Amino acid sequence: MIVSPRHLIARPLIGWWLSTSAASWRRHDMPADSPHVNARGADPDRVLLAGDGAATGRAVLTRDLGLPASLARALTGRTGRATDVDAVVTGDMTADSCLSALADVDLERFDVVVLMVGANEALALTPVPAWEEALGTLLDDVAGRSPAATRILVLPIASFGAVPGFPRSLARVVDRHVRTMNEATSALVARLPGVEVVPVDASAASEPEGSSAYRRWAEAIAVRVSASLDPARAAARSTEEDDERRRQEALLALADRRPVTEEDAGLDALAERARQAFGTSIAAVTLVESDVQVMRAARGIDPVVLPRDEAFCDLTIRRASHFVVEDASLDSRYADYSIVAGDPGVRFYAGYPIESPDGHRVGALCIMDTEPRRFTPHDAALLRSMAEGVQAHLWRDRD
Repeated sequence: MIVSPRHLIARPLIGWWLSTSAASWRRHDMPADSPHVNARGADPDRVLLAGDGAATGRAVLTRDLGLPASLARALTGRTGRATDVDAVVTGDMTADSCLSALADVDLERFDVVVLMVGANEALALTPVPAWEEALGTLLDDVAGRSPAATRILVLPIASFGAVPGFPRSLARVVDRHVRTMNEATSALVARLPGVEVVPVDASAASEPEGSSAYRRWAEAIAVRVSASLDPARAAARSTEEDDERRRQEALLALADRRPVTEEDAGLDALAERARQAFGTSIAAVTLVESDVQVMRAARGIDPVVLPRDEAFCDLTIRRASHFVVEDASLDSRYADYSIVAGDPGVRFYAGYPIESPDGHRVGALCIMDTEPRRFTPHDAALLRSMAEGVQAHLWRDRD
C-alpha cells in the first residue's frame, strides 16, 4: 500500500501535537457520570450513540450538557415522545474498538443506532481501504444483531479545520483525508439496506468546545433520527425474545447489592411517594424472578409473592414503556388472577419497567387500586419519572 509523502510527514507531527499541546482536546476531561440519559415523557424511543469525537462530551462536566442528553431533548422536541439515549463512547474509539465495545451490548433494545466513528482514523491518516474494511465489519455486525426495523445512522467525520488551536497546516492535510474517507463511507453505506449517512454541517468541528456546539450537533442528528422512527412501531420486543439468563444474572447482582431480606427505607419511601402522587390504594416495587414476582417494597398491601403467570409486572417487563389495565375485572385475560378475583380485589394496574444498568428489565414500579381508573399520558410520564428514581436508588453505590 503506497503511503503519501505528505502523510508520512504529517502523521508524527499530529501525534506530537495531540500529546503535548496545551490546546489539544485530549487534555479535556470527559463526563464521568451515567452513560444513560433521557428526556421526559412516555413511550420512549431508544437510541444508542456509539463513537468518539463529539459523542464523548469533552469540555463539559456532565453528559446532560453533552451530545447524548442534547440529542434526547432534541428528539423528544420533535416526536413528543420520551427518549432514552445510551452512550458507548471513548476519546480514542475507532471502528475496530467500537466493534469490541458493542460486543456485549444487546442491540435489539434500540430503535436507532447512531455511529460516530472515524475521527481517530482521520488523525492517524489511516489508509482509506483499511478504513472501509473496518467500518464495513462494524456495520455488518451492528446490522446483523439489530432488528430489521432498527435504523442505523452513520455520521460523517467532521472538520478539524474548525477545531480551535489545531494547526492550520495539519488541519488541511487531515481534512483532505476526511473528505476521501467520507466519500468511501457514503459509497459503502449506499450498498447496505437500513443504513444511512446523516448529513451535518460540513464546517462542524470534530471536537466541540461547549454545550452550545453539542446542541447544534444534536439538532442536526434529531432531524434525521425523527424521520427514521415509525410512530406506529411496536413498543418493544417481548421477554420471550430477551436473554432471560442475563436478566436473571442482573437480578442476582442486585440481590448481592441489596439483599431481599434487608429493609430498605428509601425504597419504601419511593413506593409511598408513588401511591400518594397517584392517589391509589396500593403501590409496589417488584422484581420478576424466573418463576415468581417478589414485592421488594409495598404500600397499601402486605408484600406477597405471586406466580409469574399471574403477575401484571411480568407483562410490564415485556415492554420498554408502561403497561396499564384500567379495569381488570372486565378483561378475561386477568379476571382470574388471584389479586383480582381475591384479596385485595385489584381493578386498576399501571406499571413501568425497572432496568439493570445493562438494560435488562428486571421488575417494575406499579400502582394499583381496587376501583377502575383512567390513565392519561401525563400519568404515564410521571410514572416513568418515578420508576427511574427507583432504578437509580436500586443501583446506586452503597454507603
